[in-house]
Amino acid sequence: MSAICLCSLQDIAAQNIKQQLLSLYPFTEKEETFDGAPIYQLNNLSIVTIKSDSIHADQLDQHLPADIFIFASRHKSASFKPALLVHTPGNWATAELGGKSSKLCIAHPSAVKVAHQTLLAERNRLNLDMWACGLEATHHGPWIEETPTLFVEIGSTEQDWRNVVAAKIVARAVMAVAENLHESAPAFLGFGGPHYCPAFTRLSIETRFAPSHLMPKYHLNQVSESLISHAAERTSGHIALAAIDWKGIKGLQRGRLVKILDELNIETRRVRDLLRDAKDDSIG
Repeated sequence: MSAICLCSLQDIAAQNIKQQLLSLYPFTEKEETFDGAPIYQLNNLSIVTIKSDSIHADQLDQHLPADIFIFASRHKSASFKPALLVHTPGNWATAELGGKSSKLCIAHPSAVKVAHQTLLAERNRLNLDMWACGLEATHHGPWIEETPTLFVEIGSTEQDWRNVVAAKIVARAVMAVAENLHESAPAFLGFGGPHYCPAFTRLSIETRFAPSHLMPKYHLNQVSESLISHAAERTSGHIALAAIDWKGIKGLQRGRLVKILDELNIETRRVRDLLRDAKDDSIG
């Protein structure tokens, strides 16, 4: 199975991550180029440089055959907090930052889980405890129709994007995804809570379940049977259940969501119950 790490020329963090991949691992330069830049190859992983900004790199799957796209990317936030993040792209509603409105890329839950676990393990190993590390809700472009896609990001300021240690951590996460494409974990759709998904971040680390598309509470007014069906269909593999951040959803929204999930025959579980079950299993 083949993976492509995509690094935008417009993105300082992406170019930093690219340089760390090339310094950490014995990639070779291929004769082929893309967007006028050389392609680098190591086993099943290629590094491809693109001219467009990542969130506007629509339909790259029409030009680059692969089993998965991994966008190395910067992350911006109003808090300016250093962060190592992973998420699947797509838009639950209006496409304000690339992609298509109400269209989701294909999630690869096991790859997201591997990337997240590697980011956390490397952050802890290198004592970057001041850096946040977790999942983001599904958001922004590009529109990639046929190839499962995820973003692995450095946030949140230019100083952070240029941080060599952070870029090495993301480089190792990219490599871990490429080396573990055969992994398969039961996937969950996540609903509720804030954008940075602390409940689903815990699920990814503390249970056997892997995150597919995550809908935060600020998009729950858009929830519909067709949108949830779309999220399930745009998931690589089988959706095992829907995980609900119970306290992170208002009562009326929660009732409507549970009713739709029931009509779609998707098992519904509270995050706290899944975490408790995982803890009980580990004790037993």
